[in-house]
Amino acid sequence: MLAWLGVVAALWSGDLGAEPMAGPPALPSEPPRADIFPLPRELPTDEFQPNVRHPYLYTTLETVLVLAGGTVWYLRHGTDESWRDAFDFRTWKRKLNGEDVTFDGDHFNTNAAGHPIDGAGYYQIARGNGLGPGAAFVTSALASTFWEFFVELPEHPSINDLIMTPVGGAVIGEATYRLGRYLAVSGSGSVRCAAAFVFAPIAMINDRLHCGQRDGILPAARLELSVGLNRVEFDGGATRNEVALAFGSDIVTQRAYRQAGSGGVMIGPGQWAGFNTDLRLGESNLEGAWFNARAVWGGRYQRHYRSMTEETDLPGTGGPTQGWGWLLGMGSSFDYRLRNLPTVHDRIASVGLLGPAFELSARNGATMRATFNLQYAFALVGSIAYRADPTSLADDVIKTELRNFGYYYAQGVVSSATLMFDLGAIGFNADGRGGWYWSINDGDPAQSAIQRDVRLHDTRFYLTTSVWTRPLVGAARFGLAYQQVWRHSNMLGATIATTENDILATAALIF
Repeated sequence: MLAWLGVVAALWSGDLGAEPMAGPPALPSEPPRADIFPLPRELPTDEFQPNVRHPYLYTTLETVLVLAGGTVWYLRHGTDESWRDAFDFRTWKRKLNGEDVTFDGDHFNTNAAGHPIDGAGYYQIARGNGLGPGAAFVTSALASTFWEFFVELPEHPSINDLIMTPVGGAVIGEATYRLGRYLAVSGSGSVRCAAAFVFAPIAMINDRLHCGQRDGILPAARLELSVGLNRVEFDGGATRNEVALAFGSDIVTQRAYRQAGSGGVMIGPGQWAGFNTDLRLGESNLEGAWFNARAVWGGRYQRHYRSMTEETDLPGTGGPTQGWGWLLGMGSSFDYRLRNLPTVHDRIASVGLLGPAFELSARNGATMRATFNLQYAFALVGSIAYRADPTSLADDVIKTELRNFGYYYAQGVVSSATLMFDLGAIGFNADGRGGWYWSINDGDPAQSAIQRDVRLHDTRFYLTTSVWTRPLVGAARFGLAYQQVWRHSNMLGATIATTENDILATAALIF
């Protein structure tokens, strides 16, 4: 499956709908029509990519350098397993035939956070050197495969790492790259430029650390930074007070988005991307963490907007617009959730491999935006049912990762739906998310020794509603939110159900 994804990504290099970065502009052979969205040819690409003379060469060299550094670390801190069979031909043959490719039993955060972050690093190297999303995905997949087969020689190549590293890394890498480039091209200032470097460092270096307002149509962006106080109640009993910190972004680089005119345009990979981070801090501990990244890899955007000040179909020339538009595409997502419950802690990391993405937006005095996403997912799920009663399987040989760390590998479906109304002085948001997970009961390195093939099933539902007000002119907003969470965990026919209710007061800066 990953090989086919790599082929598709290589063919779809991310330049869909983008103009060449150099050379004289081509003259249109006929007058522009409003229904096909005429784009001025002299505008820079919607990504504002750095122009690197030898992108493939520098991408290769920098990726090799990162892999070399990782190899040195692995040799010093890696596995203690015997290297006796590492170079044995029969071992290599089993690896190449896929017989020794299994799920590993590493620590949860190594697989759920460490490998996706590594993948994002490989991906950002390629994007920062001017390559498109497709080529960057291939770079990440090749680097991950090299690591599994040629660096971790005494270990079995890990199915979970071969999925989480390139796919999770692509979603995280694209979302952070888009934010970094937006910050680099939308203005100046030390804080903005430092943030642009943090989120897209390779691109900033290749752009000679240039940060300032660029000509052309800037991406549509929404950035939010908030702090708040949260009162949480678990299962109608135990309560806890927390400080909540959140940061997120939504970046749309398709130049037709909400621009005057009508008709449809194709969507290039990553032209809709964003992420959200939410941390909950208790008296002295991190009580909860949520990170979500998402990207649309292709589709179609249809819009019907008109200028409020001037009748024109040229983007960026008619001032504010009103009308409506919709997006239908295919996208991916990455989720990491950690929550300390009164008796156990809940942990889930999932990558939504691919699925439909939909958006409907409208502006006519007020602004409305509704989204829906649904993806087939691969996940690492902390089993609440097992952690609540591990002694029931104490005498059985079970899955390695479940026995050692209390999580299991799963496939399932993840979904999200949002609705936002902005009336100017006040606004309303609703957000619903769900995940349905079923254990994958094969691929354990000790599969032949397993005595009890435990089947597990977990579901999670998150429903959040909030209202906010903008009492002053500017970016400051004050809000009140209510969230309800349902968690269900099933093992051997027994189900454990928990609930969580949060009331959150926040102060935020939204741009």
